[in-house]
Amino acid sequence: MKKDSIATCFRKPVIPVLWDPAPHAELLTHASCVTLQGGTITDLARNLELFDSLHLDHLPIFVHIDLVAGLENNEAGVDYMASLPQVSGIVTVHHHIIHAIRKQGLLSVLRLFLSDSRAVDRGLAVAGKSHPDAIEILPGAIAPKVAADFAKCRLPRIAGGLCRTQADVAEILASGCVAASSTCSTLWQININPS
Repeated sequence: MKKDSIATCFRKPVIPVLWDPAPHAELLTHASCVTLQGGTITDLARNLELFDSLHLDHLPIFVHIDLVAGLENNEAGVDYMASLPQVSGIVTVHHHIIHAIRKQGLLSVLRLFLSDSRAVDRGLAVAGKSHPDAIEILPGAIAPKVAADFAKCRLPRIAGGLCRTQADVAEILASGCVAASSTCSTLWQININPS
């Protein structure tokens, strides 16, 4: 059973993307979800437990299955993620595992790298066939340029990558995205007083 709805996860404008929550515990209390990426599978359980010990256990946690070293982006990897009680969802570029993610009761975010018009068309087709809970457009700066293409897509969308300023976040949100993901802790502060 899904622990949170996708709308609940994306109710704040910026999704922190990080590996170690400890240096940012106070700032993370203002987020509505986080994405973990960049570490190794051997440290994953310990890092997830940090959220509990830092009183951040209310946060839905997404794990970017493609960007955790040693974690495979296949059904076995999804099964392992589902065995970790702190994990609410999985982020991936691999649409073929969306069904397995859904079967395990986890939320899914399909990342789409949009480099040209063909990538936009393919991304829309793949999202339509795989039915993730949400899509993430990368790089984030492209979200306003493809807003019209995604206007008929019923899936919630976020955008990330090269999002460096508050103006970047504002532009992403104005394009119809419900949130921006970022590794920049300065941008996470937007969640404290979202306008």
